[in-house]
Amino acid sequence: MKISNNKSQESQPTVENTHTENDSILRNPNLLIIFCITLTSIMGISSITPVLPMMSQVFMVSASQIAWLITIFTLPGIILTPVLGMLADLIGRKKVLVPSLLLFSVAGFACTFAQSYEQLLLFRFIQGIGVAALGALNLTMIGDLFSGNRRATAMGYNSAVLSFGATLYPAIGGGLAIFGWYFPFYLPLLALPVALLVLVKLETVVPASLESKTAYLNTLKQNLLNKQVLLLFVATLISFLILYGPILTIIPFFMTDNFTESTLKIGIGLGFVAVGNGLASASMGRLAARFKEQNLLKFSFAAYSVLFLIIPFSVSFEMLVFMLGVFGLCQGINLPVIITLVLTYTTTESRAAVMSVNAMVLQIAQTTAPLIVTFILAASGYLTVYVASAVLALIAGTMVIFKLR
Repeated sequence: MKISNNKSQESQPTVENTHTENDSILRNPNLLIIFCITLTSIMGISSITPVLPMMSQVFMVSASQIAWLITIFTLPGIILTPVLGMLADLIGRKKVLVPSLLLFSVAGFACTFAQSYEQLLLFRFIQGIGVAALGALNLTMIGDLFSGNRRATAMGYNSAVLSFGATLYPAIGGGLAIFGWYFPFYLPLLALPVALLVLVKLETVVPASLESKTAYLNTLKQNLLNKQVLLLFVATLISFLILYGPILTIIPFFMTDNFTESTLKIGIGLGFVAVGNGLASASMGRLAARFKEQNLLKFSFAAYSVLFLIIPFSVSFEMLVFMLGVFGLCQGINLPVIITLVLTYTTTESRAAVMSVNAMVLQIAQTTAPLIVTFILAASGYLTVYVASAVLALIAGTMVIFKLR
């Protein structure tokens, strides 16, 4: 079996076919390119969250209205991500990745020219079309390349890279916003060299062609109806409702109302979520070898519940930032385990489509969480937001304890 830049030569290898077990995973050039895709996929939200309060003032709209900049960005993925995942299974990963990266870059840069809130929403919607496939295909290709504990290790490294980007982007976005609200929207231009790198250097690995589309659809159906996969989809939904609601959407307003109005300081504070995430993710291989995945998920959801009951009582900016760092540690355990388990329960032939459905669930959470939490915030205040989030995390942990095998 071999890997290739050319779709006609693609087959179903794993990285073990071309690398010895003693090779460092980080020496695999394909994985390094996947890291670039990962950094691009998270740019569109994490770089602008610290600037949401400023843009709310610039465009003279409420917090619930400005939250639509996240919602409208993730909305296209709810419909497009599964479709693009199926295309990636049938025609190849690269043929979906390159156009997606180009559209993400051009539409993101166009946001700098927005003259009204409505124009900005339109450009964000188009940019969301470009990002729809990225978060699923990068993880799919890790599943293509690695198996066993090496897959968990690679997934942990990818999460660490994601955390590195999520640490930097809020600080960079908040810092750039000092010069103007639109400066963070120059960052999507970085996706252009990534698209070129994917086109020229990435050796895509896709399953061998099935005999018919009917056979493909039957295999996909079997994977999607797997009870464990369905449970993991629910765990994904709750995990990202928790992340994009009470953390990424509400924390900037909580900081502004209680501790600081500096977009740079807000960005740095949010970056501690990613610092904690990165520390845990980098150790994912060792954790997965020592503890059962179910136990790791139980721990993370239980810790979420406790943290959400503490956060609204933070008496200082430093205490809040510490809580965010602990949240990031839990997230660095939670998310790689969920993704690794989904890959484990999925056959290679329909992996991109299944991961795309998982990404669609993720995007449903991204789309709805900002609207839900800003509505609760307006109606009942910060305490209700975080108590509700604690209950949601407790529900997820209970499902893992009694249902996941």
